[in-house]
Amino acid sequence: MDDLDFRAIGLKIKERRKHQGMTQEFVANQLDVNPSHVSNIECGHAKPSLTTLVRIANILQCSVDYFLEGEYSFQQEDVAETLDRQIMGKLKYFDAEKKQRVLKMIELL
Repeated sequence: MDDLDFRAIGLKIKERRKHQGMTQEFVANQLDVNPSHVSNIECGHAKPSLTTLVRIANILQCSVDYFLEGEYSFQQEDVAETLDRQIMGKLKYFDAEKKQRVLKMIELL
């Protein structure tokens, strides 16, 4: 496994912090660390532990996955999303009358 891209993770943290209108000092106080440590995390110079990432996510009101989503090497698609896409793909070729019939059948289920 390749190392995580802590620079990209830090940039996402910084982006989210700014979006939430929070300062590095505020986040640092919540984490009980020095503001320079938050700056180092955001610049990718410090590698936060999983515990720290969870705490940052809680402070910034998002999931840890928000910071890590670009780090996955696979994409797991939800079965329901796949079915929705397949159904919509078939329906787009139906005329209005067939679409109406399908809608009535769905409502009967």
